[in-house]
Amino acid sequence: MSSIEDLFGKLAMTTVTTVSRIALSHATNAAIRNVTSYITTQLPKNKPDTREIRTLQRQLDLKIKNLKPTIDIIARSVADGNQDLEPALEMCNDLKHDIDDFANQVNSITDPDQVKFRLKRLLSNVDDAIPSLHLSLRSIENKSGTAAVSPAKLVHASHILLNPQQKKFKIKLYSLFAANYREASAKGFTWKEEFPKCDLTIVKKSKDQLEYALQITEDTNDGLYHEEGEDKKQMVIDINHIQRMYYTQSGELLNIEDAKDAVLVMKVSKGEKKKNDDDSITSTTDEKLIQVKETAPEIVKEELQEAQWYAVGLWTDQDDEEEDGSDDEKSDKTKSTSSVSDFSLNLLLLESVIKLALLEITEQMNHLQASDELITLYMK
Repeated sequence: MSSIEDLFGKLAMTTVTTVSRIALSHATNAAIRNVTSYITTQLPKNKPDTREIRTLQRQLDLKIKNLKPTIDIIARSVADGNQDLEPALEMCNDLKHDIDDFANQVNSITDPDQVKFRLKRLLSNVDDAIPSLHLSLRSIENKSGTAAVSPAKLVHASHILLNPQQKKFKIKLYSLFAANYREASAKGFTWKEEFPKCDLTIVKKSKDQLEYALQITEDTNDGLYHEEGEDKKQMVIDINHIQRMYYTQSGELLNIEDAKDAVLVMKVSKGEKKKNDDDSITSTTDEKLIQVKETAPEIVKEELQEAQWYAVGLWTDQDDEEEDGSDDEKSDKTKSTSSVSDFSLNLLLLESVIKLALLEITEQMNHLQASDELITLYMK
C-alpha cells in the first residue's frame, strides 16, 4: 500500500478497494467449450468415451460454479488487506492456470484417454483445493461475521444505475496537485479545485457492453465570472479505473480548504485496463513500481504519476445561499434540486452506485442477476 493510501485509510471512515477477479469461471467456460468442440469434431456419437468425457466435463463445470462464491469472498478479503489469505488466492490462480492450459491444448489431443486423464486430474486438483478454501472462508466469518448491506441504499443505487440519466449529483470536485510530493501528512496535501460547482451523472459508455463512467459537467452558475456563451467544461472518469475509495466526514481532515462537510476520495488509475481472452479485466499499471518508505512515509513522485486522486464534496443549498444571498433564488434552486430526485442524493449513495457498476463491469453481468453473496462482496 502506498503512503497516500495508508494516510487516507487512517483518516477515512470507510475504505473501498476494488476486487481483482480470479476469472476461474471464465477459464472453466473456455475449457468446457473446447471439450464440447473436441467431442463434436473428433469423437463419434454414443460411444463410451463420449459419454464419460461429457460426465467429467459436467462435474468440472458444477464444482467450479459451486466454488466461485467462496473464491469471490476470499478475493474481497485479500483486497481489504487480509494478507493471511493470499496463499488461498494463489491456490485459485494455480487452478486457473491448470484449466487454461487444458483449454488451450485439448483440441490438439488425439487420444480420448488422454483427455479423460487431464479432466480427472483437474477434478482432483479442485477437490484438493476445496477444504483449504472452505477453511479460509470460515476464518473470514469468524473474524467479521456476515456483512450487512443496507436494503434501502441498495434499492436506490440500483434505481440510479438502471436510470442513470434521470439522476444527477450536484458536487464540488477537487484533485490532488500533481507536484505534491513531500512528507505524507494531511497538511502535506495540496488540492486544486477543478470545479466549484458541477453535475455528476453515471453514463453507460456502450449499449452493448457493461461499461460505465462518471460524467462531470461544469455548472457555470457557480458565483464566478464566465464569458457569455462559454462552453461548459467536462471530465469523464472510467469507473473500471477506480481502484480505491475513501469516505471521510470532513474534507478539512485532508487539508481541502472550505470543505467542512464529508468528501469521497477516489484513486483513479492512469493505466488503461484491457480485456483478456477470458473477458476478465486487467490493468496495465503495475502498482508494485510505487516505492513506499515505511520508516518515514512520504508522498513520492511515482505515486502521483501512477494514479490521479479526486475528492468529491456534495453541493448543498447552503452553498447556494452563500452565493446568492437572495431568498427567491435560493427557493427556486431548492425546488429544482428536489425535482431531480425522489430521495436524497448523498456521497454514500454515490459510493454504492459505483460499487454496483464495478460489479457489472468486473463480473460482466447485470446486477439484477447477481447472487446475495456477490452483492455482499461488492457492496459491503
